[in-house]
Amino acid sequence: MVSKARSVTLSPLMLAILGIWFLANILSQLAFISSHGIPYDGVVMLESLGPLYYAIIAAELLLWFWLLFFLVIKLVKHFSDLQKTKSDIANY
Repeated sequence: MVSKARSVTLSPLMLAILGIWFLANILSQLAFISSHGIPYDGVVMLESLGPLYYAIIAAELLLWFWLLFFLVIKLVKHFSDLQKTKSDIANY
Protein backbone atom coordinates (compact mmCIF):
# COMPACT_ATOMS: atom_id res chain seq x y z
CA MET A 1 0.00 0.00 0.00
CA VAL A 2 2.86 2.39 0.83
CA SER A 3 4.63 1.79 -2.50
CA LYS A 4 1.34 2.45 -4.36
CA ALA A 5 0.85 5.76 -2.52
CA ARG A 6 4.47 6.74 -3.13
CA SER A 7 4.25 6.05 -6.88
CA VAL A 8 1.08 8.11 -7.19
CA THR A 9 2.57 11.16 -5.47
CA LEU A 10 6.04 10.84 -6.98
CA SER A 11 4.98 10.88 -10.62
CA PRO A 12 3.22 14.28 -10.64
CA LEU A 13 6.07 15.77 -8.61
CA MET A 14 8.70 14.49 -11.03
CA LEU A 15 6.66 15.66 -14.01
CA ALA A 16 6.41 19.12 -12.43
CA ILE A 17 10.16 19.21 -11.80
CA LEU A 18 10.91 18.18 -15.37
CA GLY A 19 8.43 20.72 -16.77
CA ILE A 20 9.88 23.53 -14.66
CA TRP A 21 13.43 22.56 -15.65
CA PHE A 22 12.50 22.53 -19.35
CA LEU A 23 10.63 25.85 -19.21
CA ALA A 24 13.43 27.50 -17.23
CA ASN A 25 15.92 26.49 -19.93
CA ILE A 26 13.69 27.86 -22.69
CA LEU A 27 12.95 31.12 -20.87
CA SER A 28 16.60 31.69 -20.02
CA GLN A 29 17.58 31.13 -23.66
CA LEU A 30 14.80 33.50 -24.77
CA ALA A 31 15.97 36.21 -22.36
CA PHE A 32 19.57 35.87 -23.55
CA ILE A 33 18.60 35.98 -27.23
CA SER A 34 16.39 39.03 -26.70
CA SER A 35 19.21 40.95 -25.02
CA HIS A 36 22.23 39.74 -27.05
CA GLY A 37 20.72 38.67 -30.36
CA ILE A 38 22.38 35.24 -30.37
CA PRO A 39 21.81 32.10 -28.28
CA TYR A 40 24.27 31.31 -25.52
CA ASP A 41 26.44 28.23 -25.63
CA GLY A 42 25.08 26.13 -22.78
CA VAL A 43 27.96 23.64 -22.78
CA VAL A 44 30.60 26.36 -22.40
CA MET A 45 28.55 27.99 -19.66
CA LEU A 46 28.16 24.70 -17.78
CA GLU A 47 31.85 23.82 -18.19
CA SER A 48 32.74 27.12 -16.55
CA LEU A 49 31.17 25.75 -13.35
CA GLY A 50 33.99 23.22 -13.01
CA PRO A 51 33.23 19.92 -11.27
CA LEU A 52 29.65 21.02 -10.55
CA TYR A 53 29.10 20.65 -14.32
CA TYR A 54 29.04 16.87 -13.98
CA ALA A 55 26.48 16.95 -11.17
CA ILE A 56 24.16 19.18 -13.22
CA ILE A 57 24.50 16.96 -16.30
CA ALA A 58 23.87 13.86 -14.16
CA ALA A 59 20.74 15.44 -12.64
CA GLU A 60 19.39 16.39 -16.05
CA LEU A 61 20.10 12.92 -17.47
CA LEU A 62 18.36 11.32 -14.50
CA LEU A 63 15.29 13.48 -15.10
CA TRP A 64 15.14 12.60 -18.79
CA PHE A 65 15.70 8.87 -18.13
CA TRP A 66 12.97 9.01 -15.50
CA LEU A 67 10.62 10.58 -18.06
CA LEU A 68 11.45 7.88 -20.60
CA PHE A 69 10.91 5.15 -17.98
CA PHE A 70 7.63 6.78 -16.85
CA LEU A 71 6.32 6.96 -20.41
CA VAL A 72 7.30 3.35 -21.16
CA ILE A 73 5.55 2.12 -18.00
CA LYS A 74 2.42 4.13 -18.89
CA LEU A 75 2.48 2.72 -22.43
CA VAL A 76 2.89 -0.86 -21.22
CA LYS A 77 0.04 -0.44 -18.73
CA HIS A 78 -2.17 1.09 -21.41
CA PHE A 79 -1.61 -1.74 -23.88
CA SER A 80 -1.92 -4.34 -21.11
CA ASP A 81 -5.28 -2.90 -20.05
CA LEU A 82 -6.37 -2.68 -23.67
CA GLN A 83 -5.44 -6.33 -24.26
CA LYS A 84 -7.23 -7.39 -21.07
CA THR A 85 -10.36 -5.49 -22.13
CA LYS A 86 -10.32 -7.14 -25.57
CA SER A 87 -9.94 -10.60 -24.02
CA ASP A 88 -12.74 -9.89 -21.53
CA ILE A 89 -15.04 -8.83 -24.38
CA ALA A 90 -14.12 -11.94 -26.41
CA ASN A 91 -14.77 -14.22 -23.42
CA TYR A 92 -18.11 -12.57 -22.61
